[in-house]
Amino acid sequence: MRTTLLLLVLATVMSACSTSGGSAKEGGGESVDAVETATTERAQEAIPLVSEALGATAVKAQGQWQSCMAISWRYEAFATITAGEGETAAQLDQVRAALVDAGYDDATKVDGHVAVAQDDTTVDVQPSPARGQGAWTVSVQSSCADYDGDDLERVENDEGRPLEGV
Repeated sequence: MRTTLLLLVLATVMSACSTSGGSAKEGGGESVDAVETATTERAQEAIPLVSEALGATAVKAQGQWQSCMAISWRYEAFATITAGEGETAAQLDQVRAALVDAGYDDATKVDGHVAVAQDDTTVDVQPSPARGQGAWTVSVQSSCADYDGDDLERVENDEGRPLEGV
């Protein structure tokens, strides 16, 4: 089961990175600023929806550029949410309903997660018992794109920073 799940995740990541188009500087994608802004705005929308659906008691979020298989880049906002106890399947249904009601398309393919998409942004929500009781993770990611010049230097040297407004 773990091997199948790992292969599915790996295939999804490789597929997302390989279909990203050319260099953003060459017109194959948006600028670094535009991608970062759009992904941050989606995170500022999605994370509070997830928090409310779960009855969160704490939220901690940050944003940072991440490598896509060392061949391209994506911007990711990542949040850890602490929520009250509940039945996981019901909580996932509440999260899915909140995000779909807000205009996201359900893209869930793996049990135990909620995955939704809107434009070039994906949101993945899952329980994270390794982080403690009632812990959940939310990942909001742009699609992968190639960058060069100053943009490449910026994404390669980016450091995580707190995400405001969540």
